[in-house]
Amino acid sequence: MKIIDSDVHPWVPGDIEGLKPYMSKSWQMRFEGKRAILPDHPLRPPLAGATSIRRDATTPSGGIGGSDPRFLAQDHLDKLDIHYAILSSIQAGKLVSLPNSGEAVMLARAFNDYFIDQWLGVDDRYRLAMCVAAHDPKEAAAEIRRVGGRSDVVAVYMPLVNILMGNPYYYPIYEAAQDLGLPILLHPTGTEGAFQTSVHFAGGVPSTYIERHSCFPQIAMGNISSMLFEGVFVRFPGLKVLAAEFGFGWVPHMLWRFDQNWRQFRREVPWLEQEPSKYVLDRVRFTSQPLEEPEKDEYLLQILEMVHADRTILFSTDYPHWDTDYPQTTFQRLPAGMKDRIFYDNAAELFGLA
Repeated sequence: MKIIDSDVHPWVPGDIEGLKPYMSKSWQMRFEGKRAILPDHPLRPPLAGATSIRRDATTPSGGIGGSDPRFLAQDHLDKLDIHYAILSSIQAGKLVSLPNSGEAVMLARAFNDYFIDQWLGVDDRYRLAMCVAAHDPKEAAAEIRRVGGRSDVVAVYMPLVNILMGNPYYYPIYEAAQDLGLPILLHPTGTEGAFQTSVHFAGGVPSTYIERHSCFPQIAMGNISSMLFEGVFVRFPGLKVLAAEFGFGWVPHMLWRFDQNWRQFRREVPWLEQEPSKYVLDRVRFTSQPLEEPEKDEYLLQILEMVHADRTILFSTDYPHWDTDYPQTTFQRLPAGMKDRIFYDNAAELFGLA
């Protein structure tokens, strides 16, 4: 079985310090001292911090899992016979915590240059979801055009600021991504609900990590709703979105509610000429990890049927985190045709891979 892993997380040793060779001297000075570390969420417990990285993913030199491209290729791609790995840096996603747009733009550029230089040439199975800073959409669009034309750059990872994605604010990013045929990749950053610039949760601020982590689907649901009803998928007919690590068990409810409300209130959104569910099923994709675990296996099969998994679900492991999903133990009861779609074909189509 051919496999594309749609969610693998590389790590830059030293955090911002490790990015300094990819910055000008003046920017290196800007990030001296305490500013050389990206902020993290104050509720994050030890299990969910650096120690959430699997111990067996520790590099031969003792580095944090995901920090050595050669070891990751051996430890993950070779062992599991993975054909391609889509690299998205959660570490880079933390730049949304910074209120200064210039700093965020510079860090996104440095992260991209680092991974292009240090990772993509090491193994031809690596593909990069380049990072942009949504603090400045025009600069983000320029960054997409700077590196997004590379054949080994296959997506735009856009860490979300606290502006819903249907807002015209993001149009320069969508236009550039569409022009280059790159999907927008969404992923939790670890900063949600903790910083003014980061995405907020519905109803207020969670008081524990488990509450916060359980509510991540709110973020994907709110932004997909916004893109849909504000007409983004109509205005940008070639744009696609991958919601990574938000789950998918909630998607049937969302689609049913969209369609029901559209039938009652369609005058409010005359640009939607089809049922809303059709736009979502055509343009939005979801990763499998963390895989929902209902009490009966048949419930999961029913959910997969409801979300049209043969079109919308992409396999992912979340390597090197402790809750990695392995291909040998994921989706074992699926029909062969659907399994091929989830493990390879859906991702190959989305990312333009053979």
